[in-house]
Amino acid sequence: MAFWDNFLARDTSTPLRAAVSAVREERGASVSTEETNQGVLGAVLGFGGGVAGVSVNERTALSISAIWAGVNNISQDIAGLPCQLFRKTDAGIEPVTGHRATRLLNLQASALQNSFQLRQSLVAQVLLRGNAYGKIERDGRQSLAKIHFKHPGETEVRLSNGRLWYKFNGDPKLYADYEVIHLRGLSLDGVMGVSVLTYHRETIGKGLASSRSQTRFYENGTRATLALEIDKRLSKEAAANLRESYQEVYGGVENTGKPLILEEGMKARPLSLSPADAQYIEQAKLTRSDICAILRMPPHKIGDLERSTNNNIEQQSLDYVGDTLMPWLLNFEQEYRLKLLRTDEVENSYFRHNITALLRADATARATYYGKMLERGVYSINEVRALEERNGIGPAGDERFIQVNMMPLSRVNELTDAQIAAKGPQTSPKPTDEADPTDE
Repeated sequence: MAFWDNFLARDTSTPLRAAVSAVREERGASVSTEETNQGVLGAVLGFGGGVAGVSVNERTALSISAIWAGVNNISQDIAGLPCQLFRKTDAGIEPVTGHRATRLLNLQASALQNSFQLRQSLVAQVLLRGNAYGKIERDGRQSLAKIHFKHPGETEVRLSNGRLWYKFNGDPKLYADYEVIHLRGLSLDGVMGVSVLTYHRETIGKGLASSRSQTRFYENGTRATLALEIDKRLSKEAAANLRESYQEVYGGVENTGKPLILEEGMKARPLSLSPADAQYIEQAKLTRSDICAILRMPPHKIGDLERSTNNNIEQQSLDYVGDTLMPWLLNFEQEYRLKLLRTDEVENSYFRHNITALLRADATARATYYGKMLERGVYSINEVRALEERNGIGPAGDERFIQVNMMPLSRVNELTDAQIAAKGPQTSPKPTDEADPTDE
């Protein structure tokens, strides 16, 4: 059974092994598990190879518009964020410039990919497959040189003596864990991320089947099924000829609306249902909701605006950053820190994605954000101008400001006591013996 356990097998020595290798190549399985092996064997032997008669893999899954939109949005948003390196010093935290890691993550990863393309590919793979890999290349001085994207389907992960080792298809070398960036999603064994394509195969398969069903519906014309009634009995040959001639003249979307010509007392009775009656729309809505839940996406980010308003879209966008992007960003930052920094740098240096870059296209939101940061003394004018890629205004721009009507809560009691002392003791006026002028 060693062959079935090797998901990188490209064996063509027998017809069965060649067929299994072809199915593995199509699916691009990234984890060698019993479940995956059984699915591959089932596809070869004609059982369990898909859902509702369709094959589910990364290419077919991305043909569903909701999955494409979700994966594309998350991967582009993360890839577009500047990934900055910071160092902790005795004087505080300072940005690190000129480090090779920042160039690889923000400009060019290798001769084949710039940093945006590499990071987008990595995020897309980890979203769909649960794992993504980047082989780290170092020069003769052991300094960072390049990061090469490696497809999960061409990567074998081995666990030995508490460490992970990696083998890439076509490369005889075995790489240690510190030589490979391994991004992983939800993991059940603490080693490999689980594949969305595997665990949600039925949901994705239903979406694919529904899409194909709709396509067939319109390929056969909007009135997909029509009963032609005639008083006399037709032979099998005559019925087949009638069906074929009708499909040739009236079948397909391009023939929709053609006048129907009937002969010899033939009657036409429509049997088809509209797409709404056939619940195509409802099925599409259900699939979109499922995909949003799987990817943790707000519906408006995949183009579903049915229940969106100007008020809740703003809150959903904040939730998208906090709930969808931030966990992935923290995951990636820790992996970059462990794999791209030297041992003596890890303790005092770290990577951080600049999420304010998401406000780049929204001038109003940026102005509001900068205003609040200036009011609280978090940013100086020069720092705000630097974020806007503008030159500073000199030493005066380094001043920080704070609202004068604010004070620490700890001083409230002190100020109250001082005010009481300044005003002197507060006593009630003594009663007098003078008669009340209202008395008679």
